[in-house]
Amino acid sequence: MNYAILRTAKLKTMGNIGGSLAHSYRTIETPNADPNLTPKNHHTVATPEAVKQAIENRLPEKRRSDAVLCIEYLLTASPEWEGWGTNKETDFFKQASLWLMNKHGAENIAGMSIHRDISTPQLVAYVVPIDQKGKLNCKDFLGGRVKLNQMQTDFANTVADLGLTRGKEGSKAKHTNIKEYYHDINHARDFSITTVAPKPEMFESKARYGEKVSAAVIEQIEPTVKAANSILMDYEKARLDKNVAEESYNTLRKRVEPYLMAINGLNQEEIARVNEVMRLEIRKIAIERVRYERARYVSK
Repeated sequence: MNYAILRTAKLKTMGNIGGSLAHSYRTIETPNADPNLTPKNHHTVATPEAVKQAIENRLPEKRRSDAVLCIEYLLTASPEWEGWGTNKETDFFKQASLWLMNKHGAENIAGMSIHRDISTPQLVAYVVPIDQKGKLNCKDFLGGRVKLNQMQTDFANTVADLGLTRGKEGSKAKHTNIKEYYHDINHARDFSITTVAPKPEMFESKARYGEKVSAAVIEQIEPTVKAANSILMDYEKARLDKNVAEESYNTLRKRVEPYLMAINGLNQEEIARVNEVMRLEIRKIAIERVRYERARYVSK
């Protein structure tokens, strides 16, 4: 069975909105995204700054200090859906966009993005929750289980002609929100990547030995990082199924265990130094990769 998937997040500050937009527009490192495919992403608004301005323009001057300023929608379908990469994918995103416009009004949609640089394409939309009275009123759209259930049903009915259906209504299965969804993906990489440590030479100082370990890490870290990114892309797909996700995460942990043996026997100071070098190299590789891809894209 292939399902229509809808998630929502409530953004209460411009800082929250800015952080979400940075992820959506890939202006920050996005481990679960393939930079080679990022140019295929589509944004209805050119820049994240323009989206923020559109949101600010729709916000009423008088509002509660804790009001939800923006609803972030994530609309996608099961990874196994046969429509991905076909005309059905185009129809899915068109119908999803129209559904949002009919629900909120086109004037209240500050921007929409379609991400095709991840394993399962998705549409992310930023909507100012203005009700029929012209007031900022997120509760009118997302308040209560009944409204949320109805919204899930309405969206599923909208794309039913594409071979998608709603998940079981009233199911006790736990659905993650957008914040949790990305947290799980991004923190799947929170492990220490090390390499096989060289054997210490006779009368070699600990400082010199630490430098040799660092050099070995630097030499071998890039293929390890690439392998980890590959695992992350598989992990994102697995997160949609709890049982598969747990198995995937456990497999990931087992695959990095051999690297941890490289620091066996080092003291805490030496381990901290090795880990710091690795973090710097990971960051350096990521920055250089982004620069390279941007330069290649501009030269086309």
